[in-house]
Amino acid sequence: MDKKVTEDFFILALNPNNGYYRVSGNYLNYGILGAILMDLALADAIELSDKTVIVKGNQISGITAFDKVLEIMSSSSKERNLRTWLRRLSGKVYNYRKELQKNLVMNGILKQERKRFLLIPYSLYFPADPTRTSRLIMRLKDIILYSKEANEQELMLLGLVFACRMHRNLADTTEERRKIRKSLVKYIKENPYAEGVSKTVIEMQAAITASITAAVIASSAASSATR
Repeated sequence: MDKKVTEDFFILALNPNNGYYRVSGNYLNYGILGAILMDLALADAIELSDKTVIVKGNQISGITAFDKVLEIMSSSSKERNLRTWLRRLSGKVYNYRKELQKNLVMNGILKQERKRFLLIPYSLYFPADPTRTSRLIMRLKDIILYSKEANEQELMLLGLVFACRMHRNLADTTEERRKIRKSLVKYIKENPYAEGVSKTVIEMQAAITASITAAVIASSAASSATR
């Protein structure tokens, strides 16, 4: 099973210079879950039907995080919508992130640097190919700013960039950031039927984008209420 959206999300979310994530908190957590669901949808392991997620059999992907998500979803006593699944899966997202980082390092997508601070071990992660980040950013900017045709994976990734406010990672200046944000909002609203992109993929991308946005807002509101 391909994990292209998940790979690109990690590459875009990580700072290639210091190994820290440039997306934090709920945006990172729900972005990871969204990327997993998008890759599962592209692999035809799940589908969207009347806003409900349908699991299409007990497929084994060989990717631990993907298989655990599929197992949880397929064992549910009833079908649920995307927003409910994002909320239910969010409690395990730290484990999914660790498993995906390990998988991406093993497959040469990321490299790991082990560190210690006051004898406490921790790890930093970097894109194994430093030029991949810049190529990915240039490609996304071509789509957003210059109306280049997007494929299915790119359309999915752009939904995550929008929902997780990752447009900031595509720009070097405040002016460029504003320009990209404005163009991205327009792009997502129009939901272009790009050549080779199915209606199902576009609907899934739109649903996950909306669900992540709603989940982040709800989580932020809950956190504020408990302070």
